[in-house]
Amino acid sequence: MGDLPDRFRPNPEHVENSATRVSGARHAATTLIKRDVVITLTSFTLSIRYPLQCWLLRLAVTLSASSALAAASVPQIVSADTARQCDTALRAARQVTTRVGLTFPLNVFSWNVHKVHKPAVLDDFGKLADTAHLIFVQEAVPSRQLPSLADQAFVSAFVPGYVQHETPTGVLTLARTPHLVHCHLLALEPWLRTPKATSVTLYPLADRQEKLLAINLHAINFTFGVSDYQNQLAALTTLIAEHEGPVIFGGDLNTWSPGRQQVLQHFASEMALVAVPFDPDHRVTVLGRPLDHLYVRDLTWGHTTTHKFTTSDHNPLMATLLSDGS
Repeated sequence: MGDLPDRFRPNPEHVENSATRVSGARHAATTLIKRDVVITLTSFTLSIRYPLQCWLLRLAVTLSASSALAAASVPQIVSADTARQCDTALRAARQVTTRVGLTFPLNVFSWNVHKVHKPAVLDDFGKLADTAHLIFVQEAVPSRQLPSLADQAFVSAFVPGYVQHETPTGVLTLARTPHLVHCHLLALEPWLRTPKATSVTLYPLADRQEKLLAINLHAINFTFGVSDYQNQLAALTTLIAEHEGPVIFGGDLNTWSPGRQQVLQHFASEMALVAVPFDPDHRVTVLGRPLDHLYVRDLTWGHTTTHKFTTSDHNPLMATLLSDGS
């Protein structure tokens, strides 16, 4: 996102390695197998003289190996480029058990930062990020590195869309816990043939088996009809419908016409998504219709607001989300 202050630069440990599709522990199983062979041969020799002690030793080794092998199979980061691949990755990651993750109340904000045309947007962004746990950014510009609030423990997930002068822009999701899955989905503007990006991320929730599905979307814009717009949303239906747990969906949805608004409302109704209201509501409008939205499923909200800023052509949306049972 332009020339970034140090605190907006990523911690290498927190940034996804885009060169690999699956990252994480790969050789733990091999190491354990070698270690188990050595200990097994040793214990066989010793068991002649110390049968009880060797039985206990083998039991300890087995338990240790099982635990480490389970940890090694956890999909720490998985990238997928189609909805089908994404669905497969989400299915696998939903089986992961963890005690760490995002917690409620969850402070969320979403903002189209207008490709950081005005550098002062970074100051406004930083102030809002101070109290946020999950952030959706549209028209993010990563420059040389994925922007991340490293010193505040944000983990970044970026999907490039339009590229101009070898500089990609796209959607960026930031969270205070690592994602289990990150899917990169693209839809083409039918006239301009430029891609619009969607970021799908799956997050663990602390002390819960359920996972949080977060979808950050920049909708296609320049169309006569609504079929391309409808198709972009339709690519998400299986991902949302099959997810058992809370969902956050939002971004710059470009609902500037009655037809687009109707398509979005139908999609939200089919997916059991509820629109989050804002008070005061300073969302940017076209023909009286707001362009930016935030929807939730199996969540409620507490305080919501929007802010008036002159550093972007959109205003940020902010919401404190609560677990449905809290």
